[in-house]
Amino acid sequence: MKRVVPDSLGGWLFTVLVAAVILIYGSSLITYFIFRDQAAAAAAASQAADQLIVFKRVIEQAPMRDRLGLIQDLNSPGLRMVITSRPLVQESDEVFTSRIVYRRLAQEFPDGTEIHTDSRIDATVGAERFPTQEEVRRDLRRQRRDMQRAPRLGATSPPPTDRPRASVEAERRTSDLDQALRDIRGFQPFVRASIRFGENIWLNARVDLDLTEASERNRPFLWTTALTLLIAGLAIYAVRRATKPVSLFAMAAERLGIGLNATPLPETGTGEVRRAARAFNTMQSRLKRFVQDRTQMLAAISHDLRTPITRMRLRAEFVEDSEQRDKMLSDLDDMEAMISATLAFARDDAANEPAMPTDIAALIARIVSDEAEAGGATSYSGPEAMDLTIRPLGLKRALTNIIENAIKYGGCADVSLSEAGENIEVLIDDKGPGIPDAEKEQVFTPFFRLEGSRSRDTGGTGLGMTIARNAIRSMGGDIELLDRAEGGLRTRVTLPVQS
Repeated sequence: MKRVVPDSLGGWLFTVLVAAVILIYGSSLITYFIFRDQAAAAAAASQAADQLIVFKRVIEQAPMRDRLGLIQDLNSPGLRMVITSRPLVQESDEVFTSRIVYRRLAQEFPDGTEIHTDSRIDATVGAERFPTQEEVRRDLRRQRRDMQRAPRLGATSPPPTDRPRASVEAERRTSDLDQALRDIRGFQPFVRASIRFGENIWLNARVDLDLTEASERNRPFLWTTALTLLIAGLAIYAVRRATKPVSLFAMAAERLGIGLNATPLPETGTGEVRRAARAFNTMQSRLKRFVQDRTQMLAAISHDLRTPITRMRLRAEFVEDSEQRDKMLSDLDDMEAMISATLAFARDDAANEPAMPTDIAALIARIVSDEAEAGGATSYSGPEAMDLTIRPLGLKRALTNIIENAIKYGGCADVSLSEAGENIEVLIDDKGPGIPDAEKEQVFTPFFRLEGSRSRDTGGTGLGMTIARNAIRSMGGDIELLDRAEGGLRTRVTLPVQS
C-alpha cells in the first residue's frame, strides 16, 4: 500500500483530482454506453416526426386537386407515403419511438385526430416492406369487386385488414427474404404512422430511422478520453504550482536547520503563501539576532575575562613558591583555553563559512599526513580525488578533532573514504577500549568528558566532538559512533553528495 498510496501533498491532490475526473466521466461513459441505443433511437424518432410535420404543412398549403400528386412526388427511399381508405397501422404499439412520434404528431394535429404509430427498431423483429401506391390501388379495386360479388355468392364482406391485400401478398412473397434480413447489419429501423384526414381518408407514412453508426458512437468515448487527459495535464500543472510553496518551505526549513545565514524566502504567491513566507523570514531573522546577541555576549565575557586572567598571570609570576606558581599558571592556561574554545563554539565559524567545491580526498589525505608527521599512527585508504561542495575549513576542523581523539584515546586512526549511494562516507577506526552505548550520545554534549583513559588529565575542554558534530551537520551530514567487531571505536561521518 505504501508503494501505491502517494506520500506527498502534490501526489494526494493529483490523485484526488484525477480520481474525481475519472469517476465523473467514467460514470457518464457507462451511462452513455448503456442508454446510447435508446438515445439514438429517440433522436431519430424526433427527427422522423419533424419530417412528417413538415410534409403535413406542405400538403395542407397545396390545392386539393394537387395533393395526391404532391404526396407521390414527396416519396423518397427514406420516406414512403400512401393514401388509403383504411389505416395501415391498426393500433399503436408501446415502443418508445412510437410514443415519441405519437406525442409530436398529436401536438401538431387538431385535438381528436386519430393517429396510430408503430416502430421496428430491432433486426430480430423482422423488416417490413411498405406498399406502393399502385399496390394500394389494385387492392382497393379488388376489395370493391369482392364486395359486389358478396350478395350473389352469399358471402360476407372480407374482414378489414391492417393493410391492403396487395401489401399482404407482397409481404408473403418476400417473407423468406425478410427472415434472412433479420440478422444482417443492413437492417433499416423505421417508424410507421397512420393519420385520419377525413371519413375514409388515411395518410400512411413509413419513415426510416437514422440511427448513429457504431464508428460515430465511439466519438464521445474518444472526446471524453481526450478531455480526461487534458484535465489530468492541467491538474498536474495546478498541483505543482499549488504545492511549490510547500516544497520551498521544506527546503528553507532544512537550510535553517543547517545555518541561520540562509537566503530568506521570496514573499510572493497567494495571500496565505505570502503571510507564511513573511512569518518564516521573521522567525529566521529573530533566531539569527538571538544567536548574534548570545555570541556578542560571550565575546564580551571572554574579552573581559582575559584582562583579569592576564593580571593573575602577572601576579603568579611573583609567587615565591615555585610549585604553587606552576599550579596557578596551569589553571590560568586551562581557563584561557576553555574561554577560547567556548567562544569558538559560540561563534560557530563553520556555519558562517561559505561552501565551495573541494577535493575532499586531498583534504583528508593532508590531515592524515600532518598527524603522521606529528607522530600519530594514521593511515588513509580511498580514492585520490573526490570533489564535493562543502565548507573546507569547517570539515577540516571536524575531521582533525575526530582523528586526534582516535589517536589520543584509541592509539591509531585508520581513515577511509568511499561513496555510499547519495552520501559520501568517511570512517575513522581506532583500537581503543571504545565507548559504552549509554555514553555515545553524551560525548557530543558540551564540556562532557569520559572517565578512565579519557579523563581530564589527558587535556581537552570537552567541546571537540560538539564542534565537530555542529560543523558536519551545518553541511547536511551527521556523525555516528559505532563499535567495531574486532574491537575499538568507529566514527562514521556522512555527507550528502548534493551538499
